[in-house]
Amino acid sequence: MKRTGTKKRKRRRQNRYGIAAAVLIACILFFLFFINRWRIDLTVESEDFTRIEYRSSFENPGASAFVTGSILRTVRIPVPVKSEGSVDTNWLGTTFLTYRAEVLWMKAEKKIEVRVADTTPPVISLAHIEDFYTLPGQPYEEEGFEAVDDHDGDLTDQVTSEEKEGFVYYSVTDKSGNTGRAVREIFYDDREAPVITLEGGDAVSFYEGRDFRDAYSAVDNVQGDMTDKVTVEGEVDTNTPGTYELTYTVTDDFDNTCKAVRTVTVKPLPKNPDKVLDQNKVIYLTFDDGPYQYTDRLLDILGRFHVKATFFVTGAYGYSDCIAREAKEGHSIGVHTYSHDYASIYRSTDAFWSDFEKTESLIEQKTGKRTSLMRFPGGSSNQVSRDYCPGIMTTLVRQAADKGLTYFDWNVESGDAGGTTSSAGVYQNIRDGVSQMGVAVVLCHDVKSYTVDAMEDTILWALENGYTFLPLTSSSPTAHHGVSN
Repeated sequence: MKRTGTKKRKRRRQNRYGIAAAVLIACILFFLFFINRWRIDLTVESEDFTRIEYRSSFENPGASAFVTGSILRTVRIPVPVKSEGSVDTNWLGTTFLTYRAEVLWMKAEKKIEVRVADTTPPVISLAHIEDFYTLPGQPYEEEGFEAVDDHDGDLTDQVTSEEKEGFVYYSVTDKSGNTGRAVREIFYDDREAPVITLEGGDAVSFYEGRDFRDAYSAVDNVQGDMTDKVTVEGEVDTNTPGTYELTYTVTDDFDNTCKAVRTVTVKPLPKNPDKVLDQNKVIYLTFDDGPYQYTDRLLDILGRFHVKATFFVTGAYGYSDCIAREAKEGHSIGVHTYSHDYASIYRSTDAFWSDFEKTESLIEQKTGKRTSLMRFPGGSSNQVSRDYCPGIMTTLVRQAADKGLTYFDWNVESGDAGGTTSSAGVYQNIRDGVSQMGVAVVLCHDVKSYTVDAMEDTILWALENGYTFLPLTSSSPTAHHGVSN
């Protein structure tokens, strides 16, 4: 009986244990399938590729999936993942990559949007020419450039540039809005020296005593006129014959230096020959109406060349002391009347000779002797005298001969009694007239400053061309015109 009770008690315990186990298993199953909700966790390995650069390399990162519970998170059972879709980076646009995992009743899917975009700006490449430079103050001349974009290709013709404060700024924008830039620093330099121009050339010559105008200019390709920056080494003594050298130097702000050398020859003045070299090249310079304020200067010029001239003097302006100097220095003196007043001297022969005598007396007072040389105001051929006394010139010419006087007209006119009012004009008139005459009696007036100014050039031309200057005497050619009243 004891053994049977024991077995019953043992079976009851086993039954209780079985029920408890069943309950436990039921609880566990309830927990596993109802409380702990199972799912698939799908994870893409990297999502940094959602924006991919055009033409970059692309590798699908793949995805991983695990079965796990909402409570039992440590439980991670791997599940295979399928990938769908591809990305071509050679085309701009958007594509999708789809990742899927499936097991039992559980499914998971993840779709990733991938955008292929051009975010790289164009590249501007600047060309550099060896030893290239820009002149200061001048605009930059482009050496060259090109612009290339990964997607748009050659964009060179779309590049814009702006020069500013020593730099050139380049810019170009592609179709995707990416802007490429480049900066070029401009190299400024000047390697060209200024140019010195010597007016008259690098070798000049002139006669002693003449003014030397040292004219020159300097121009630089950058700084412009640099004449005032030129330094001149050397001196010229215009009163001493010889050869002199002048050195001109100018340096610009970039240390480019230019030098020029001029040789200056001061020639001794030609002297009027003592004897006539050519009987067909004789000049008699005659001056009427003076002396005047310019006569002393004229005598200085004649003296420098040892030229003797003839002065037909008046008393109209004073300066009578010049008559003494004229005679002392070997010039011939003749009468040109005292007043040179046509209305007065040509009203009668007596009026003429009365006026004439006043001049003779003046000459004798200043020189110690009278003269037998004379020139009628207006010349022997003048017709203005007819207005005051018809036929008077015919009578005066005859009376002059009776008095032992020699009157002179002229065959070359300087023009200073007419329309010529410049030294250049006087010079040209005398030169042209003398060239047409074997023996020239030249009419000039020492009361005209421009005539006196023309004498130096006139004398130099004549001496250089073999002419001899002589003063008039009673035996000289008279160059008579012919009496017309």
